[in-house]
Amino acid sequence: MFKNPFKRSWSSSGPSDAQDAVAPRTTLFQNPFHSSKRPNTSTVLASPPTILHRNPFKRVPHSNSIPEISSASPPPLPTSTQVTSAVISTTHVPDVPTTSTQTVTRPPVDPTHLSTRTTRKANEIKPSDLRPPVLAKHRIADWETPFSLQQKEKYLSTFPQKVISSAEKAIAGSTVDVTKETYAAGLTRFTQYCDELNIDENQRMPADKLLIAGFVGEHISKVSGSTISNWLSGLKAWHEMKGAPWCGDDCWIRMAHRTAHREGVIHKRKPRSPVTLHHLIVLHKALDFSIPFHIAVWAVAIITFWACRRLGETTIPSIAKFNPKFHVTGEAVFCYFQQPDGTRAVSFRIPWTKTTHGNGADVIVSGLINDPEGICGLKALALHLHLNVNKDVPKSYSLFGYIDEQGNPQHMVKDKFLELCFDIWTRECICDVLGHSFRIGGAVHLLSLGLAPEYVAAVSGWTSLAFLLYWRRIVEIVPVAIHKAMELEKVKKAIEDYRKKQAISNTMIETVASGLSCTPNDFLDD
Repeated sequence: MFKNPFKRSWSSSGPSDAQDAVAPRTTLFQNPFHSSKRPNTSTVLASPPTILHRNPFKRVPHSNSIPEISSASPPPLPTSTQVTSAVISTTHVPDVPTTSTQTVTRPPVDPTHLSTRTTRKANEIKPSDLRPPVLAKHRIADWETPFSLQQKEKYLSTFPQKVISSAEKAIAGSTVDVTKETYAAGLTRFTQYCDELNIDENQRMPADKLLIAGFVGEHISKVSGSTISNWLSGLKAWHEMKGAPWCGDDCWIRMAHRTAHREGVIHKRKPRSPVTLHHLIVLHKALDFSIPFHIAVWAVAIITFWACRRLGETTIPSIAKFNPKFHVTGEAVFCYFQQPDGTRAVSFRIPWTKTTHGNGADVIVSGLINDPEGICGLKALALHLHLNVNKDVPKSYSLFGYIDEQGNPQHMVKDKFLELCFDIWTRECICDVLGHSFRIGGAVHLLSLGLAPEYVAAVSGWTSLAFLLYWRRIVEIVPVAIHKAMELEKVKKAIEDYRKKQAISNTMIETVASGLSCTPNDFLDD
């Protein structure tokens, strides 16, 4: 048996002073395995693991996780210049090739991340410790691969846990929860595809361009191109979060993506009509203004329309998801002013938008001088905030919160708001609208009044390109809101002049709209 001249014996209480002594400096870099002929491999493998994996001159923290080495395929022996780097860590051996037999323990999952819901049939995947049943918003962070776990092991052998935890927290915070939930669908569909074809776990990250192109090809003509775009965005975010290279810019992926958009047209949702003044008048007549909830609904509807805002900026997705960081509260500061034509206006700040993120935006609502139908935004806001019991809603609640029938404060939840609006409009057979129709309708109406596209884009919070993309999308439904041919032609000419002034070509608009170059966040629905 080969005897290790540098081996130390460890006691349960730690090394003694005598044991801390090191070998003479003259033997410090001597390779005990070096000889004129190759040593017996079986003898080396039979030696204690300490010889291969522990540096006799550097004490390292104890680790229970030591990579397994197959006896059938022993690693090449290090040369004399490789010994010091090959034996520094007991948890990472760079010179040993990574194989499927190497085991890496995944970190425990935060119990608060686990989902208690039963997975829907369409979202089922094969059980795996790599993919715990967590909530959709935690899927990108908590779903692992052999590659990502090996990355974690490498970092743990180099940096303190505090550094790693801080980095993970900072990276995870770059994307809001609602976007993470959208991305999660891409991970699920990709995993289902790989499970069905028995794709090895090691091949799933970093994903090869052929695998991604095949994944896209499998779903071509089955779903819309925008759906596949969202799935690929999710896979990209997953790779980036795990430190893996992403092949999304490869020409194969771009070509497959283009095909998906062309063949997925049949799944494109039919454009919905915009909310018009007629919708608002019908809503106003049907609401009972002795009910605080109805008063709050009216304020949301009229302000979202006139300010051309996303409905997600004036309501909240659910009570559990209310967050003052993203949702405007009763503590908002209102600025009242008078415009040159004599009309009054009010503005308040919202803390978050899809395009500006944490910089927020100003919501501007102008009053109406002549308001026979009672659709003035200023009046609706004043009624909600000052002239009824909703003024008693705590300032910490969402801005358009209300007092319910039991006298308790409630948030204005988007689904509950739309439920009442749709119920009223359905009875009048004018419910061919969606939540996003408020923003569409407001923009179209302001343009039809002759307002410059620059003004409408600024009020609505659009960039130049995003506004033109938006116009391209809604042009089919504009005639629904503009009944006079002269007004329609005037609006079209104003938009074309605006495009030329901004030096944005139609080719660029078509390219971006196809999803090949980018997908502007403010071009997405609520």
